[in-house]
Amino acid sequence: MPNNRTTRYRRWVYKAAAAVAVSLLAGCSMLPQEEAALAPPLVKPQTETFDVVEAARGDIQTYLKGTAIFASSQTVSLYFKESGGRIKTVLVQVGDDVKAGQAIVELDVGDLELRTRLQRLNVERAEILYAQAKSDGLSGSELRLRQIDLERERITLVALEDQLSKSKLVSPQSGRVTYLAELKAGDAVTGYQPIVTVADPTKVKLTYQATSAKDLLAVQPNMAAFVTYGNQQYEAQVLQAPSNAPMVADKELAEKNATTLVLGLVKPIKGAVMGDSADFQIALEKRDDVIVLPRSGIRTYLGREYVQIAEGERRIEVDVEVGLKTPTEVEIVRGLEEGQQVIMNN
Repeated sequence: MPNNRTTRYRRWVYKAAAAVAVSLLAGCSMLPQEEAALAPPLVKPQTETFDVVEAARGDIQTYLKGTAIFASSQTVSLYFKESGGRIKTVLVQVGDDVKAGQAIVELDVGDLELRTRLQRLNVERAEILYAQAKSDGLSGSELRLRQIDLERERITLVALEDQLSKSKLVSPQSGRVTYLAELKAGDAVTGYQPIVTVADPTKVKLTYQATSAKDLLAVQPNMAAFVTYGNQQYEAQVLQAPSNAPMVADKELAEKNATTLVLGLVKPIKGAVMGDSADFQIALEKRDDVIVLPRSGIRTYLGREYVQIAEGERRIEVDVEVGLKTPTEVEIVRGLEEGQQVIMNN
């Protein structure tokens, strides 16, 4: 009996396992079939494009452009010729308008003015005595003594008046005080040291201060210039450039002259006064029928100047020698031929 039960149990287990296997096979057949992997699409390599400019011949012109300031073309610096005097009074300030003959600075001369006034009286007295001696019929040594007295008094008066005149700085022209040394009562003066500058504001010129002496190397005296003031253009001329600036021993002044340009107007500009500004332009150098490139076509590296030329899909580097340069263009002297395609360095 037990053997029959064991036999039946085994049969049942076999049937159950078979059923499970059949169901698993059926389930697998119902699953969707896996699709075959697609090959990646072929990407066509991009062709490199260049921004190129053809090397062509043309004209190139350089200019000096800037903003100049109107300054007086007629100025005078006043100074005492002798050292040792002391300031009594400074009669003006910077910006004051003065008249010709007006006193600017006075030195302390003590009682010199009083002595000068008394000496004028001595001269007048001697003149009267001499005239009286002549009218009284005196002659010979007596008349000569009266004449000597008169001459002596006159010489003394001239010396005092000369000393008095040297104690004052007087403006020789009408104008405006543009410079005044920092002096006060009691300060000692040094001979030939400028104390006051008087400028005529009605007579003006244009001055330009460059940032570097190299900027003015191509500028020469008598070059033509054009000045724009109040939306109007005026003709001008280079009066002073570094090449004709006065030679001076003072190093600071010499450096200033090396960067200073002075322009004179062909005709006065109505309404222009000291301190006003105006734009100017001076034509410098010009080259005709030369190879010209935009400046963006020139590349530099450690002092080397070169261009990149497009040949098909290739870039070729070529060293070049440049000439004139403007803010937008450059002259090619050597290294590039007309018609070559130059890649811009944008």
